[in-house]
Amino acid sequence: MKNKVIVRMPVRINFGGAWSDTPPFCIKEGGCVCNASAIINKKKPIIITIEKIKENKIIIENNNDVIEIKNINELENINNKEKFALEKITLKIYDIKKLGFKLSINIINIPRGSGLGTSSILALAILKALYIYEKNKTTEEDLINKVLTIEKRLGTGGGWQDQAGAIRKGIKLISSNPGEIQILKIENIKIPIIAKKELKRRFILIYTGETRESSEIVIDIAKKWQEDKEERQKIINLKEIATNMKYNLEKGKIDEFAILLNKNYEITKTMNNKIVSPVAQRIFDITEDITSGRMICGAGNGGFIEIILKKGIKKQEINKRLQKEFVNTDVEIWKVELE
Repeated sequence: MKNKVIVRMPVRINFGGAWSDTPPFCIKEGGCVCNASAIINKKKPIIITIEKIKENKIIIENNNDVIEIKNINELENINNKEKFALEKITLKIYDIKKLGFKLSINIINIPRGSGLGTSSILALAILKALYIYEKNKTTEEDLINKVLTIEKRLGTGGGWQDQAGAIRKGIKLISSNPGEIQILKIENIKIPIIAKKELKRRFILIYTGETRESSEIVIDIAKKWQEDKEERQKIINLKEIATNMKYNLEKGKIDEFAILLNKNYEITKTMNNKIVSPVAQRIFDITEDITSGRMICGAGNGGFIEIILKKGIKKQEINKRLQKEFVNTDVEIWKVELE
């Protein structure tokens, strides 16, 4: 075992194909998403530290909250609503055998319910840190599927795109075939340098000031998919959009990519009436004339939204409009960099 391990992870920005990665759809139909890893304020915001300690226990520390586990049996019969449920379930799924370490969690400034995949990526980071700490080998595939198991155990109904988007640097097309065990193909998209710089200039991440729980929306959409052929077709269309995004990014066609982002948004917002919150809708309304593409981060209903500006429009213009419309609120542009 190592004495100390530090793992830093980015967040995930979703572009196209979301919902196709979520069981039961991906199990029956296979999934396909286009997304990116991203850093906030020039830092990877999810940080896990594991340190060896002399005491025969596990200390879990998250900001000012601390718990101690003095017996492995305490990881049985975990209530998924209890404090530190994610951390405990992650330890259980990893199948931890030995005590004697401190697990510290530091999520820098990312609000809960952000839509940036934080909970799944947190589980991924803990798993990765545990494997390094105990000097055990693993694979990307195993880590991704373990997080999927953790999400299922938590009852959040999440898919694989968050952990798959963060596990490897870059903008990616990620796909799977049908099957209970999801075997992913992760393709880094090779964008021409000039186009990549253009995307960086035009991409905007905006915080709506609202936090939310995504599980209710995820469960509702999963139910609709199984009962309604039209809802199933929507997700199939989202998969096709993700594939077309890869093609246009590789060709350096940012305007075409923005159009596809918009198409993805237009389909997504019809899948549940809570996906687009009133604040998000207002932001989209007041920036419509200066944007080429828009999208909701994660399951929506708060958290972050993303925008592709029209050519020639500067970030200062959108910032000016937000400051005028949303006085004394938490609505603001965040400094984000697609890896």
